[in-house]
Amino acid sequence: MLFVEHIDTKNTLVLTAQFPKEQGDCKLIVNQDLIEIRGNLGGYSVELPGLSISGVTCGNLQAFPEDIISCTFSATRSKRTNQSRGILGSIERLLVDGASLLCKFCQNTIVKIEDVKTFKTDPPGFCLEDGLESDENYFCHTTHSQEQPLTRVSAQLPKESFNSSSVTHSSGIHTGTEVIIDSSLLEPRLFKLQAGKYLHCSRCLMSVGQKVNVETHEHFALWTNCLDVLTEERDIDGDFLRYVEKPLLEEIDFYALFIKSLLENQCYRVILSAITWHGCVDFMLLWLIDQEFDLYNAVLPKFLPTGELPSQSDVTDPADSEQYQSTEQRTITMKLEPTACRRVFYRIVLPTSDASATESQRLLKAWCQDFGVTLFRLPWETCIGLASCLQQFTMRVAPQHRQPERHLSGFTCGAVPNLDQVT
Repeated sequence: MLFVEHIDTKNTLVLTAQFPKEQGDCKLIVNQDLIEIRGNLGGYSVELPGLSISGVTCGNLQAFPEDIISCTFSATRSKRTNQSRGILGSIERLLVDGASLLCKFCQNTIVKIEDVKTFKTDPPGFCLEDGLESDENYFCHTTHSQEQPLTRVSAQLPKESFNSSSVTHSSGIHTGTEVIIDSSLLEPRLFKLQAGKYLHCSRCLMSVGQKVNVETHEHFALWTNCLDVLTEERDIDGDFLRYVEKPLLEEIDFYALFIKSLLENQCYRVILSAITWHGCVDFMLLWLIDQEFDLYNAVLPKFLPTGELPSQSDVTDPADSEQYQSTEQRTITMKLEPTACRRVFYRIVLPTSDASATESQRLLKAWCQDFGVTLFRLPWETCIGLASCLQQFTMRVAPQHRQPERHLSGFTCGAVPNLDQVT
């Protein structure tokens, strides 16, 4: 495997390769956006478009177990385009053109929006939740019969920048991760409230939103990744064809916007709690350091002994197989495209029989007593999906960087896509 990580703010590129010892000494040759890795049995030529690598700045050459080598270069990259604005615009168009918002899990109609003519785009903001003394929500110095002091910060719009007149029967707001609508638009008997706050689909009981109060008015914030939009499909002449269901926002884009919104609101340590029909369950700890980087990954096919060629499935371009005529000429060429990411350190804290569960629960309790920690509630299915996304990116991070040390010990390095930086 080949792992390449480029951090633009530091102008550094870290290259990590799993290079089998049977291939002999490893030689690295760098020229602008091209990296060549050569051994006794053959080599790999890897192009990284958009990067300019300085070949005379290699440092921190290290050898790790399992035939892993790693080194650092100085590198810069070309400018990128911003995709998040396009996603926000797409959400707004779907909402304005839509007839209904449906539960993504069972297609149950939750909200009729055909009379809502405008959806203002607002940046997501967080404020202290009302009624901190109720339920389990209270400050750590409050005397309570149960020893579970928790800090609670809700995903509500900031009241100082939002007035109730923005959300009416004919207008709404969306933040990218939430759609804020007037409570009168909800379809009767097609939703249920759990704990007087969390909105669940009456058919499948999946959580799709929560109640938010602005001034004296009651509104609902629905999570965009939990909704489909019922919208008209028309032909080239503009004539109506049929109603079709479209996702309001893809899951992976929701995770990207969610992490971005936490950083924009200076929420760097987060307890993520999963909403279920039976209550909320502390699910995962997130530690954000606001670091953007690019990931490049590739499988390096193993060379067979001299005289034999790799199988066609191991060659990037089968037409190039004729170049493997001698050991010196055997080179596999590949071109890698970057994935723009934001780094996220995470730790699952669900109660398990694992030996690390006790330490996770101890850390969770310490975070619950820390006023610098934000608690955020999302549907159980969203928490599962976010954890899966982070774990998939973990496997794309170089092995020696997956488990950080010191104050981040016990956390795992993962990532979500960075929609602000797209090639």
